[in-house]
Amino acid sequence: MKLKIYPCPGHCNVSMMTKTVAQYFGIIDEENITILPHVSANILDEIAMADENEKYIALNGCPSTCASMGYEDMGYELYEEIVMTPDYDLKHNQKYANLDDIDEEIRHVQESLDKIIAGC
Repeated sequence: MKLKIYPCPGHCNVSMMTKTVAQYFGIIDEENITILPHVSANILDEIAMADENEKYIALNGCPSTCASMGYEDMGYELYEEIVMTPDYDLKHNQKYANLDDIDEEIRHVQESLDKIIAGC
């Protein structure tokens, strides 16, 4: 299974954490995981040419789901979605000012990816 992950495109602390987690997965499995730096109009052509074993994933930092909206703005709605943080509570998100301690977040994404792959 090949995974194409589009992380939250924002610049806040939660977005930076989301990008860091995505990079982690891209580094540990460069052969099967690609991190998309952006979603543009040619994403539909890429998806049309994609192998049936490719999954597109929106890795959202918060419930605003900006990564998901990136796919939807281009007219693609068959992606899988992961939301990293459960709410907008800023004090909850203060942790992400320092990106050294994100094991829990990595574990959350790994569990979500495992479910997506198992569902195929």
